[in-house]
Amino acid sequence: MKPTSANERIVLLDIVRGIAILGILLVNMTFYSSSLQAIQMQIEQWPGVWDQTLKMLQRVLVDGKFIAMFSFLFGYGMILFKERAEQKGNRFGRLYARRLLALLVFGLIHGILIWFGDILVHYALLGFILLLFHKCRPRTLLIWAVGLLLLLPAVLAATGVPAKPKLSPEMIARAQKMIAHDQLVYGSGTFAEIGMQRFGDWIISFLNQITFYPQILGLFLLGAYFAKRRVLHDIPAHAGLLRRLCWWAGGFGLITNVAAVLLPDQPAFAGAKNLFTVFGVLLGSPLLGLSYIAFVALWFKRAPQYHPLAFLAPVGRMAFTNYIMQSVVCTLLFYGYGLGWYGKVGPAVGMLLALAVFGAQMVWSRLWFKRFSIGPLEWLWRGFTYWNNPSASATKSAR
Repeated sequence: MKPTSANERIVLLDIVRGIAILGILLVNMTFYSSSLQAIQMQIEQWPGVWDQTLKMLQRVLVDGKFIAMFSFLFGYGMILFKERAEQKGNRFGRLYARRLLALLVFGLIHGILIWFGDILVHYALLGFILLLFHKCRPRTLLIWAVGLLLLLPAVLAATGVPAKPKLSPEMIARAQKMIAHDQLVYGSGTFAEIGMQRFGDWIISFLNQITFYPQILGLFLLGAYFAKRRVLHDIPAHAGLLRRLCWWAGGFGLITNVAAVLLPDQPAFAGAKNLFTVFGVLLGSPLLGLSYIAFVALWFKRAPQYHPLAFLAPVGRMAFTNYIMQSVVCTLLFYGYGLGWYGKVGPAVGMLLALAVFGAQMVWSRLWFKRFSIGPLEWLWRGFTYWNNPSASATKSAR
């Protein structure tokens, strides 16, 4: 079975995937270079003006938005995969289950041996739940999606759980010791020592991520709904919906995120800040991410053949490979078995490094597709999915 040709692909989806991969790298750069304890307990390590300014902008415009885009595209992609499988007379359910099992294996390798912040295992596990919805009508998908996206923010708002942990001096002192330990191990430890620490952090990260399963599954289902409605297949026919997403979803997401960041940390504002933080992180961020997709789609509609963001499409075509490669490159930059920059890079320098890594990926992806029609890890993933050797179809045929 040959890989999907460039002509069969929806180029807009590749562009959006490329944008999402950039945003994910900007967020993950903090996790590559800083202690998980510092991030979870929100202990500030970089008080400089530039670091704080960029961190604030990232919280408003980046954090949670691009992973939401990626989750949305995962659900959209399932419907595309189903349509193509059925067109070729293949059994969708069996093929997609093998695809998810392969993704699970890749995710475990990534999370345990490369970087603890892996998302692929969660996508694979939730993908099996998503598979149960593939026959649902669009309306049913939308109802489930909205319900799941509202579930967690509604529970947290109703129970009054604080969005920011309240730390006693003893807890802060204990956290500082753990942060110092992380910096010592990751920054100068051997591969074996880092591996032990990484496995423990992977367990913590895995358990934390389960909390957000309703949000992720809701975005999967929303992507499947858009795919069944063929919204991004035919942008002119759905321009009204996309414009409403830009204004209303984007407006709600921007307002809640700005309020969560700018409201002062004072007792008089505690209730409002907590409410805006909950709804900004859990609902506003995904909606702002969807407005990004809608904006790019409307922009793409105006010049589909010569779109200014077309240079991002090759990165998106091999998003799986580029996601894993980001972890490989960044852990070599920060961990002790590489350059050992762990704990030495703040948000400002981290952003520059992220842009440099992504720039290299844009060049490498474009060069790769001059010779091949499928990314290297995508090639392996296809082999696991179809139980065949895709080497004959991975190389571009002469034209």
